Amino acid sequence: MENKQIYYTDEYHLIKSHYRNNKTLRSGVKLMNHIDEGLDIMIKRKASLQAMKAYCLHPLLQSDEDFNKNYYFKSIHDCCTIAVILAVEYRRVANSYLSTMSVKDFVGFTNKDIFEMLVADKIQNEKDFSKYHEGTHKRSNELREYFINWFNLISIYQQFLDKNN
Repeated sequence: MENKQIYYTDEYHLIKSHYRNNKTLRSGVKLMNHIDEGLDIMIKRKASLQAMKAYCLHPLLQSDEDFNKNYYFKSIHDCCTIAVILAVEYRRVANSYLSTMSVKDFVGFTNKDIFEMLVADKIQNEKDFSKYHEGTHKRSNELREYFINWFNLISIYQQFLDKNN
């Protein structure tokens, strides 16, 4: 299956329409860049189409504010049910360890699609951090440690998934 079909899905068009040409506040990069670069990573890693659809949806459900604002959004109800479920599970896992928390708070997961979403998200976020914020952001050292911790968690879960799937 050619994974580039993600660009023709309802989920991709929904996030593209939602983001329009909006940019990040600090770096001025288009918000859609996070999705496109993450999908490029997922395509190279041969992630499932369901995982990629969920990755497209994750910003709409990630924070409490976005979740509460968007879960009734009709367009989300038109999306693939599995992708919505994965995006909500991704929300639970990713939000269990944020840069202001202890890595001990991380809840873990056992799903390969969630793993692929985390890999894409953290690689893309770390790339932007390195390019635009490292050394200039007031929490630069904490954020570097946060990414190191995430990559260690990803490595541990890669071993777990390889052994159990």
